Amino acid sequence: MKGLIFAMGLFYSLSAQAIDCPPAKVVHLQPQKANILVKLEGQDWHKVGSADDPGAKAMYSALLAAQMAGRTVTIRYPDGYDCLAYELSTDAYMVRTHNQ
Repeated sequence: MKGLIFAMGLFYSLSAQAIDCPPAKVVHLQPQKANILVKLEGQDWHKVGSADDPGAKAMYSALLAAQMAGRTVTIRYPDGYDCLAYELSTDAYMVRTHNQ
């Protein structure tokens, strides 16, 4: 029970200290040996995550599907992240795809 309460607190802490970059279309995806990178319309290059991280691979799949369908996505990063800057050192927390 203590573990569940800790996990819930950790999830709330992470989600409360995050920023969602503005919804945009995926312009470029760049899977590399070590990292997965993305460039969104009106934004610069961002890191999705490490290429060996299953969570980053899942986000890559969502980004690729959105790119192929011409849909917009929202990517969440830690609080204080600059969505307009060229930034390749911070992993994304999540990717959300939009129907429109």
